[in-house]
Amino acid sequence: MQESDVWQDSKTAFGKLCGTIAALRHPVTGCPWDLEQTHSTLRKYMIEEAYEAAEVMDPENPSKLRDELGDVLLQVVLNSQLAKDAGTFTIKDVIEGLNAKMRRRHPHVFGEDGNPDATKNREKAQIRAKWEDVKAKENGTAKQPSAGVFSHLKPGSVTPAGLMAVAIGKVAKKISFDWGSSLEVFAQVESEVNELKHEVKTSKSKTKIYEEMGDVFFSLGQLCRHLDIDPEVCAMDGNKKFLRRFELLEDIAKSEGVDIHAAGTARLEDLWLKAKAREQHATPKGTP
Repeated sequence: MQESDVWQDSKTAFGKLCGTIAALRHPVTGCPWDLEQTHSTLRKYMIEEAYEAAEVMDPENPSKLRDELGDVLLQVVLNSQLAKDAGTFTIKDVIEGLNAKMRRRHPHVFGEDGNPDATKNREKAQIRAKWEDVKAKENGTAKQPSAGVFSHLKPGSVTPAGLMAVAIGKVAKKISFDWGSSLEVFAQVESEVNELKHEVKTSKSKTKIYEEMGDVFFSLGQLCRHLDIDPEVCAMDGNKKFLRRFELLEDIAKSEGVDIHAAGTARLEDLWLKAKAREQHATPKGTP
């Protein structure tokens, strides 16, 4: 099938999907659940579907990824239909805005008004610099020297804290307010952990402990940035590692006739070390 045929088929399929969602939102014959939804009530589904899609990207599961991307697309189309019903914008506006933005941010591919040589600038550093410049202009921050350095970063109620920490660190780096190496950041992490430990041992203020814990998370985010590690994905893989290892612990306990519910801390720790050793022996290098 030619690429043009794929585009045409995609347009037809997308049109049918939009029609289906519009029917679900029909004020008389639509679905009662869909009709009572708002952007606010749909927030949690947007987040859940995005994480579920990310979950099957590594290791890649094509059929599952196809389904999960469909669920993400549902949230985009459904929220756009809500906006259309309210008279604010439509899915067409969303698509055209996205298309214009992608072309604007990639002058090395699509060219740039007034600069016929733009497509020749294909060095990664130049591409990244141009991307940041265009993005800043879009956000209205490029020509606001009086604005605060971090004024464009607004931690939201659903913004992943690790990603926000990385974003803050990237801005700080631009004004040379950053550590020189990952080892320097590691020293900062150790310092913050020691401060947290001190508060846990001596403080009766849960607020102070809470603040010190926040400092630990923030400094870990900066260490991830210096090591070029995505903190959210890393934390997610850490959770998966624990669950995978505990399943192995349960298998070992079963083979040894141990009831893990009655085993006690010392016995469970022994089983955990066995599971860890077995996993390290069987897991290829590079696997989280």
